Amino acid sequence: MELVLEYKGLSLIKKYDKYYIRFIGGQREEYPCDLAISNKEAMSVISSNEAIKNVRDEYKKKVEWTSRYFIDSFLADYMFYECNMSEKRINANIDKLNRHVDIKFELYETLIYEKFPVAGAITVCGYTAESLKKSTHLSILGSYNFLIYMLEDEKNALEDLSKGLPIK
Repeated sequence: MELVLEYKGLSLIKKYDKYYIRFIGGQREEYPCDLAISNKEAMSVISSNEAIKNVRDEYKKKVEWTSRYFIDSFLADYMFYECNMSEKRINANIDKLNRHVDIKFELYETLIYEKFPVAGAITVCGYTAESLKKSTHLSILGSYNFLIYMLEDEKNALEDLSKGLPIK
């Protein structure tokens, strides 16, 4: 991720060859939100920093302005650009994560802050996503999906783990 500019609490960032406006949002808990914008809009912000607020405010009329929208769009971009997933697989993964929104939100925070939680990580059967990532060849997303697998089918998940997921 490249920080292009900051202006009054709003940041223009570039990742995946796209521009985003990053701001702090949330009603109950504050967290970073990334809003994808067009290259033309990004160029207007670059030429006049003040335009960043207007561009962001225009999107309030264009998109569903909810935490779910921002989290889902962030995760969808991650799965598309970082994991090379099809739209069908992205939707299936988001549907799975929606069954366990606590895990979904921890995955989102892990990706947006680029580190696993220092304290209070979700633990299932004695494992966290970080411990699974460190001890196997699972990706970050795979580690969180495996936590869901353990929640939904503990016996088979633990058996698969003991049989040997690819281990580092």
